[in-house]
Amino acid sequence: MRQTSKWQGYWADLSTDDFANLPEDTIAILPLGATEQHGPHLPLSVDTTLTNAVLAQSRSHWSEDTHALILPTLTVTKSNEHMAHAGTLSLSVRTLLAMLDDIGASVARAGVKRLIMLNGHGGNTALLEIAVREMRVAHGLITAHASWFGFSETEGLVDPADAAHDLHGGDIETSAMLAVRPDHVDMSKAPNSQPKSRLWQENLRWTGLNGQAARPGWVIADLQGSGVCGNASAATRDKGEAMLSSAARNFAAFLAEFSTFEPTA
Repeated sequence: MRQTSKWQGYWADLSTDDFANLPEDTIAILPLGATEQHGPHLPLSVDTTLTNAVLAQSRSHWSEDTHALILPTLTVTKSNEHMAHAGTLSLSVRTLLAMLDDIGASVARAGVKRLIMLNGHGGNTALLEIAVREMRVAHGLITAHASWFGFSETEGLVDPADAAHDLHGGDIETSAMLAVRPDHVDMSKAPNSQPKSRLWQENLRWTGLNGQAARPGWVIADLQGSGVCGNASAATRDKGEAMLSSAARNFAAFLAEFSTFEPTA
């Protein structure tokens, strides 16, 4: 494994004096997981585990010119859509937005100009869209947000029609967990639980979660009472390894691109 500089690693491993010599193009990476139900076959830690796994794997793909520091992972985020299921922990929208703003302010004070939030929980996505713009306005940061699965290549692994409705605890997340923490997966309890979004897509013209004009508010029970949306019984370790590997590789390529991204150029 090649030697890496102190500017390729974890924010908390640096000393305060190190920031005096910070490279101009340093990127701060904020991982966001969750602690929430993922059905009867998976632990509460899925979103945190998979986000951290992608980041850990991506580091071997970072170019020598990439300067990026991984901030401490947020393990409790906005999961109120899952609160009816025992064990779920959640912050309110206001609390999480305030936390993200405080972190963004701290990153800016340290002299870092770029911040990417890498997300593992779909319930955070709309909030992150607001957060990156607010940080841009309030702190002058060059910001972006993305989900690890947005960098993953699923072609040939998951049928596109199935992937569009594989929203939570299904084939994608179960396969990825089999690759990372198989000891935390109970495939004997893995369901094939198809969400109502399939019916919405088939029967409704305007309302749904798959490109229709109107996107409804929902909690997980509106989509599937089991708390799982997707065919978890189809999961395999091989699929998970391929998805995580492509996500790690593509995220590394994104970092090289983001290090020179100038929205005002």
